[in-house]
Amino acid sequence: MCDVTVASDLSSRYGGRTPRERPDRPERRRMSRPALLGTVVALAAAVGVAAWYGLAPNPTPDGTATVSYDVVDSTLTRTTIAVYPDESRDIVCAVRAVNDQEATVGFTEVDIPADPAADASTPVIVSTDISTTQRAASGHFESCWYADDPRF
Repeated sequence: MCDVTVASDLSSRYGGRTPRERPDRPERRRMSRPALLGTVVALAAAVGVAAWYGLAPNPTPDGTATVSYDVVDSTLTRTTIAVYPDESRDIVCAVRAVNDQEATVGFTEVDIPADPAADASTPVIVSTDISTTQRAASGHFESCWYADDPRF
């Protein structure tokens, strides 16, 4: 039989390091005071802008929907829409009639006056006649906006 020698220290056999050794780590660099201040100011500005857009009033009325439409003939389509009125601002809604290819064949604008007694949960139902250049396939509201909005 042969004599087998066993090394008592496995680290010498496999090349490991002793438990007390630590790898050389470079010192962590800290941000300079002006860089830290700039970062804090930039984050505060970003939060401020996000809050401004999140809490600003909506630029267009919400909740407008097409209730029904009736294609009377090739020159007329009646469309009924539901609009939630504003307490202090007039609303204008664009209503259009389209043919089978979704081409606009009639267009009109409907004015909804401001209502100080407006209920946020009750829409105003408005019917309008749209003169058409050919037989329409449907009629529906396209968009609504506040009449005093300078963008329109």
